Amino acid sequence: MLLLIKWLCAHLIGDFALQTTGFVQHKRRHKAASPFLYIHSIMHGVLIYVFTGWWQQWIIPVIVAVSHFLIDWWKVYRKDNARNFLIDQALHVLVILVLWIQVSEGWASVLPFLSAILEDKTVWAILLGYVAVIWPISFLLGFTTKRWRDQVADARFTNSRASLSEAGRWIGIFERILVLTFIVTDHYEGIGFLIAAKSILRFNDLKDNENRRETEYILIGTLMSFSASIFTGLVVKLLLA
Repeated sequence: MLLLIKWLCAHLIGDFALQTTGFVQHKRRHKAASPFLYIHSIMHGVLIYVFTGWWQQWIIPVIVAVSHFLIDWWKVYRKDNARNFLIDQALHVLVILVLWIQVSEGWASVLPFLSAILEDKTVWAILLGYVAVIWPISFLLGFTTKRWRDQVADARFTNSRASLSEAGRWIGIFERILVLTFIVTDHYEGIGFLIAAKSILRFNDLKDNENRRETEYILIGTLMSFSASIFTGLVVKLLLA
């Protein structure tokens, strides 16, 4: 496990700490003709070599350097967006994981490990909780608060006050994820901290009498969101018992 941690540190340092914005922009402009694409890949191999400390072992650093070059080469021809960034990072980490399993001779344990996870009630119960608070509860809250949301939207249009597109939806999703996490990990005090933090951020809206509709809508949505998350968390805890 220590070796895997070292390799992941080497990847993060090489891909983020030691790669400047100029490097990235030059690679995107010049593609395979950019010398930084090769320098960056070689740097990853060197970091893996140094962090591993096996001075007679050079095959692994070479594999890392070559695979990193091929993945980054693919990436520079793709749009610079979150989807391609995640695919790029997932491929790099996958290469490191495969090499780590090979070095640690752990292939015989991979299938039993995956099988144990798929048969673990705890994993499925927690997954059920997160899936519930992210998707179906989002739709349910959207339906139940629609009439108030429409009134708030009309008031905003009248006052020329617009908010970020779907910002409320994403705020709700993340707050429910946090609430569920606090309950599953038995840190109920975190829920109070989250409520306090959200109240502070909304203080200016709450004290403005002209925004009474929006204030009431926020309070209703927050209470419904927290209630649904707490209920889901308690169900998950019951399933884990």
